[in-house]
Amino acid sequence: MFAGIVLVAGFELAAAWLALHPHVDGNYRAYYIDQSTTCLNKPVTGAYELGATVSFMPDDQPGARHLRVCGWAGPGGDGTHSAGTSSRLRFAVPDGTRSLILQMWVTAVVAPDGRDQQIVLRSSNGVTIGEATIPAGVTKVLEFEVPPTAISRTRKRLDLVLSYPDAAAMSPHVGDMNYRAIKLMSVQLRRPGDPASLGPQDDPLAQRHEQGP
Repeated sequence: MFAGIVLVAGFELAAAWLALHPHVDGNYRAYYIDQSTTCLNKPVTGAYELGATVSFMPDDQPGARHLRVCGWAGPGGDGTHSAGTSSRLRFAVPDGTRSLILQMWVTAVVAPDGRDQQIVLRSSNGVTIGEATIPAGVTKVLEFEVPPTAISRTRKRLDLVLSYPDAAAMSPHVGDMNYRAIKLMSVQLRRPGDPASLGPQDDPLAQRHEQGP
């Protein structure tokens, strides 16, 4: 009898311990348990051809979906909105031994208080890539040098984290998972010396949509 009571008590203690210390990965814990991030990773492939322009407007949703890891909403007619205090992008990179150039066409949202929006860009392995501040409602073409240390040579990919220190609630009583900071129009990751993108209209699928059937 006593042994049975001890056994049941042991199971209850074990269950309580697991509830307090679940065996989950770091991102799951940060999003659901610690609530220290608003970005829950999705298992996207990052399928991408270096030098290509990918539109984040409604005209190339399949291409953008390969790159959008988390922290995005839309797209709308003016681009894909950041959602929360950070977002992630993933690019497959076959050769991670050389620096690359990241180009982003970005518009800062117009927050109720008219604040500027700051973007802090780093790789998921902690390499700082750069930062920029964009006035409310202004569209800018941002370019950053991506060093080889930011690229995972084992996974053959670049995982980018975009943080938004000034992300804002666009209406009252909105949680931080729905904060807004930027609208992403297009991205390009290219080798130095390759032609720079001219914006979302350079996306081949977008061009086909413009031409019609």
